[in-house]
Amino acid sequence: MHLRNIVTAAFLIAWPAAAQHAIKGQFKETFHAAAVPGVPPYQPVPSLSGHLRSVGADTMETLSRLWIEDFKKLYPEVTFDLEAKASGTAGPALTAGQADLGPVAREMLPGEEHAFEARFGYKPTAIRVAGGSYRTPGKTHAIAFFVNQKNPIERLTFAQLDAIFSSTRRHGLPAAVKWGDLGLTGEWADKPIHLWGLIRPNGIAHFLEDRVLAGGSWRSGIEERTTVGSLAALDATAQGVAADPYAITYAGFGNIMPGVKSVALSESAAGPYFKGTFDEVLQQQYPLSRVIYIYVNQAPGKPLDPKVREFLKFVLSEQGQADIVKEGIFLPLPLRMVQQELARLR
Repeated sequence: MHLRNIVTAAFLIAWPAAAQHAIKGQFKETFHAAAVPGVPPYQPVPSLSGHLRSVGADTMETLSRLWIEDFKKLYPEVTFDLEAKASGTAGPALTAGQADLGPVAREMLPGEEHAFEARFGYKPTAIRVAGGSYRTPGKTHAIAFFVNQKNPIERLTFAQLDAIFSSTRRHGLPAAVKWGDLGLTGEWADKPIHLWGLIRPNGIAHFLEDRVLAGGSWRSGIEERTTVGSLAALDATAQGVAADPYAITYAGFGNIMPGVKSVALSESAAGPYFKGTFDEVLQQQYPLSRVIYIYVNQAPGKPLDPKVREFLKFVLSEQGQADIVKEGIFLPLPLRMVQQELARLR
């Protein structure tokens, strides 16, 4: 067996309760957002009736129910069907004409978008409705990059991450295969970079493909993991980095454990660099903060169904964003993002 695998296996055995902090349903977030000032209140229209079908993310179910309950107080003649099974059910339901609203707690995967586009000739419309969570497993948490605690590197740019993880390197840097390629000197200069990540396809890897790799492709040779039993996949990758001084992976801030540290990130070498504090994620300043969506079918140049439009306007109103605060895990959108999405609904 390869020495790195022996070391990693020994570490996993020595950590029998690893990742319990990050298992969905057990992690309890201690940071909570307040209402965002300046978000406009919802202005009801004179009358609205009819039926809306929502099919999509189970992780958005609590939030969806809050929105629906408060919307129905304004429009008791609007009825709803809510199916909250998985993010991957929204695309097929919209494609088949079986949903009006498609809550998706990630970006749609390419295959989901392609099926919709093949039928209608245009892509589904994605409306940002809330921020992802800060660090709650399964709730579209912000993404961090971890290195071993012994590694002296403190910050990385998207271009450097692209050089590390991508085969296409669309940011233009040469491949980074040794830590010296990232500026480390002395004993670190010739040490190889060992890559860890998740088995693909998945929403996190797709988000990073788009956000960090500029739509490029992953390099081969990544040690990939998935959830096995009680061991969360992202904890498995973090454990791998904790056991290997030369490793790097992506995970969530809820996956931090002894032996690893997160690095500050910037979209460019000019900075600014962000460490990923709660406030940075809440304000969508941290470059790997995430958002959740409601996808809808809107033909180019055509108006949305009034019921769909008003529901989305409600979600993006003072009342709708207050429901996010009430839910307590997802985060309200910063005012600038609320304004951008409302402008798309006019």
